[in-house]
Amino acid sequence: MRNIARRITRKQRSLVLIAGMVVATFAATMPATGSTPASVRTGGEVSAEEQATAQPVTEEAAEEALATAKKIKRNQSVRGTRQVVPGRHVAGRPDATIALADLWNAKEALDGSNETAARELLARPRAATQTCSTAVCVHYTPGKGGDRASVAYATQVRDVVTKVHNIYVKAGYRKPAADKAVTPGKVDIYLENLYDEGYYGYCAPETKVSKTAATAYCVLDNDYATSEYGSFNTPTENLRVTAAHEYFHAVQFAYDAGEDRWMMESTATWVEDEVYDSINDNRQYLGYGQLEDQRKPLDNSYASNLGIYGNWIFFRYLSERFTRERGDLPAVVLDVWNRAPSTYSTLAIRRALAARGTTLKTQYARFAAANLAPSKNYSEGGAYYAPVYDGRTALPAKRQTVDGKFTLKHLTYASQRLVPKKVGKGWKLRIKVDVARPSANAAVISIFRTDGTRGVYHLKPNSKGIATKTIEGFSSKRIRKVEVTFANASSNFKCGQGTAFSCRGVASPDKATHRWWAKTYR
Repeated sequence: MRNIARRITRKQRSLVLIAGMVVATFAATMPATGSTPASVRTGGEVSAEEQATAQPVTEEAAEEALATAKKIKRNQSVRGTRQVVPGRHVAGRPDATIALADLWNAKEALDGSNETAARELLARPRAATQTCSTAVCVHYTPGKGGDRASVAYATQVRDVVTKVHNIYVKAGYRKPAADKAVTPGKVDIYLENLYDEGYYGYCAPETKVSKTAATAYCVLDNDYATSEYGSFNTPTENLRVTAAHEYFHAVQFAYDAGEDRWMMESTATWVEDEVYDSINDNRQYLGYGQLEDQRKPLDNSYASNLGIYGNWIFFRYLSERFTRERGDLPAVVLDVWNRAPSTYSTLAIRRALAARGTTLKTQYARFAAANLAPSKNYSEGGAYYAPVYDGRTALPAKRQTVDGKFTLKHLTYASQRLVPKKVGKGWKLRIKVDVARPSANAAVISIFRTDGTRGVYHLKPNSKGIATKTIEGFSSKRIRKVEVTFANASSNFKCGQGTAFSCRGVASPDKATHRWWAKTYR
């Protein structure tokens, strides 16, 4: 789902994160649904059958889902006092697609007036007419003002969404499951004035068609007028990237309408730029993801609802690392979604990587190192945010040993920057690391030279987690900086624990404390 946004600076990002904390995301308290497993293993793989077993939704959790979903509808909104803040977030408002999907997954636990309210919230909008292609039907009310849309615009939406549909089908993705009643065999798109509700668009699951899959309908804005959405993108550009993003949600529901929300939103944001490469709308969310906020778990869907968009960068890393395409899209993300119905997000990623002869630990550590130099590691990285670090130590020309430590949650990383300060010839730098639980954690040393070249060394700790690296010629003339990066790739979960992480579970183990020492000598 795409919320109204404006472009941001790095200083503004911290204000947004504070504002986002007022939103208590429903996903953090709802028991596992859809394909999310009800029980967990802390080591080894879990059978597909176990992964597909759903934990019953409690009445309390269902009522919370209902309360959250009510906030997205106009007659329940803060219309007239809506505050738009940077990023895909309206203060006090939930993500519409996530809220409706959560309500859909929880609706069976409601009864009486609550059941009626849920049914009304999940109901399709109304429209007077439609225009259809072979794949989709666009429903709208002709005219100007309010929820009405012009015939020409409705036709444009039909053509744009049909193009997006064909790209996804050519790339091997499942077709969205179409309803059998309104327009049999076609996916329905509705046009409304969404600006007043604070959104670009959303999709909602509707009818269950398998243990995990559901039909879907989508809602897009009725004009994306510049007077409402601003002029950074044209109305056509906003339509295109929103259609790519939202229709991908309809595709996702054809796999698993209960999949982990971070993967739903991150891959939907990733695919925007794959389908419409020249628009680059998703770059504005990088400041919320691990390119800049690496101490929040990659799979965190809680509270601010912002990192789930910015972490599209992880899937960009994978798609640039594993470049084989199917149709016009990288195949690696397709392979993840093909595994999603029988498991949860991070396990699906692990299995897709295993099929490529690698591991999540290896790729997550390389991802962490790549983010230290976006312009060197991503095809469009020169336009990304500048890299960040967690600690910085200047090392003058004297014999000394400095040390430090990082305690990292699952799927997070941190970097210590070491900088030579007026250091001449003949000096060396010896780095020692103590990597906790090296089976799931890793350490990388990146050397940035003054001539613009870079050396990246993936350390191989011994059985006790100890590894060393000596850097010859540690002088200010040769070395600009050295980064010591630790990555915690722990991805075994005790599922169904009411968190907002993978399978709504708790990583087991979660935290890991890593230590480093740096010695200058000659």
